[in-house]
Amino acid sequence: MVVQQVRDASAATFDVFTEKELAEHRRQEGARVISHGGHYWEQKGAPGFFQPVHLLVRLTPEEATRPTPLSWGYRAALAPEAAEAANGTVPVVRLPDLESYGPDCLSSNRRNKLRKCQRLVQIVQVTGPALLAEQGYDTVVDALARTQHKKPPTRESYLADIQKYFRSFHWCVLAGLIDGKLGGYLDGFVVDGIAYGVNAYYATWALPTNISTGLVFEFAQICRRFGNVHTLVGGLDAREVPQLRQFKDDMGFVVDPVPIKWDMNALAQTFIRWHRPHTYYRLTGEA
Repeated sequence: MVVQQVRDASAATFDVFTEKELAEHRRQEGARVISHGGHYWEQKGAPGFFQPVHLLVRLTPEEATRPTPLSWGYRAALAPEAAEAANGTVPVVRLPDLESYGPDCLSSNRRNKLRKCQRLVQIVQVTGPALLAEQGYDTVVDALARTQHKKPPTRESYLADIQKYFRSFHWCVLAGLIDGKLGGYLDGFVVDGIAYGVNAYYATWALPTNISTGLVFEFAQICRRFGNVHTLVGGLDAREVPQLRQFKDDMGFVVDPVPIKWDMNALAQTFIRWHRPHTYYRLTGEA
């Protein structure tokens, strides 16, 4: 049973990205990254749509322009003082006050679930690939078969992808061990004071332990301890998944519509709005 290459979450640490470092890492991971207006942008989703690699970096209206003439769409968050120039929002799910985040910020039912998790699950920071290489793929496939929010990777692509966590010290991977077995894990990073929770996978058999509650709570505590992290983002609002929305509400997250400037090819805009309305909402903030 693999327990090496981990340390207790209470001792977890990792490095903070600068925007430039994040852009370089995204290039190494295969993303198309370009420089425009003094910031780094990456292609997201369908080829030709761009947004800053640091989604919540606040741009001026002059910086938030089409990053390449060949792009069919883009979006970028605006600085608070430029909010009047916004033509949309990005519905960010975040903690309203990371500095004071603790058990009292959870609903009473969620606090009970946190205590149960803390009794049953050992939460550790993963510091090397051994645990995920042995048990991570099966956990991801199980989780995606249940949630169906994206297509499961092949084992080969999964094993290649997890190497990004350990090329430097910028990623934080937290895992929950139940009797020494991997029950689930999440990953995230910090860039210029903003923490992003990126992926989370929980095995079906581990759900009764409330592992998801424990891992999300512990990631927030680690970010709190950094001192220079002021915001924790837990993704974008998934209004079509009521159970996930309720979970994040119970955990104390709120939906914050951050002002953005965006533009999109008219045909693409019409197609996305009618055929993928929830995606369109997350891209532009419009219903």
